[in-house]
Amino acid sequence: MDVLDVQYYGFTSKKRDEQNNILYYNNKTFNSDYAKYNWMKSQILEWTKDCEYIATEDYAYGKSGALGQIFSLAEFEGNIKLSEVERGQKMRLYSVNSNKKFFSGYGLSDKIGMRDAFDNWLGIKPDLSSLPEVDNGKGVGPTSDIIDAFALCECLRMELKLRAGLVQLHLLPKHQIEVYNVITKEHPQGLLVAPFITK
Repeated sequence: MDVLDVQYYGFTSKKRDEQNNILYYNNKTFNSDYAKYNWMKSQILEWTKDCEYIATEDYAYGKSGALGQIFSLAEFEGNIKLSEVERGQKMRLYSVNSNKKFFSGYGLSDKIGMRDAFDNWLGIKPDLSSLPEVDNGKGVGPTSDIIDAFALCECLRMELKLRAGLVQLHLLPKHQIEVYNVITKEHPQGLLVAPFITK
């Protein structure tokens, strides 16, 4: 369960942020949102094809934007999730607040708080020095998205270590214990006994 290597991939609509692993897209290239989402889906499925476990944030219903955009984004995310599960990967959904709480200690942390937690995180993590600096609470793409994704990976990695008995829950910081022990309508058993989403 040790981290041997960290890689990240993403998308940007700003040409100056394009890299080999940050793919630039121009909305004018696509004749519809569905064409763009299909292109993005193909990239994501290629990037994650060797993953046994997948962690993702559950839907954030408070996202800003027009209702149509929210539904369109939800359809896109759902399509990817279904595709991952269909090919046999095990998926864990973490609420946005749980991910923030695990990583930063505060469930309502803004993007500055997540950036600070990332900067202070010990261990192997991606080098984001070539990406735009996160300098506001709403976040800066693609940097803030990568930080959130890294936090999800660490949350999943810790869950797997707990399940394997490599780490004892009572030795974790209080805020992390709460993440794994919380009982919700979606997780009436708590994360550590809830099954992964599978085919």
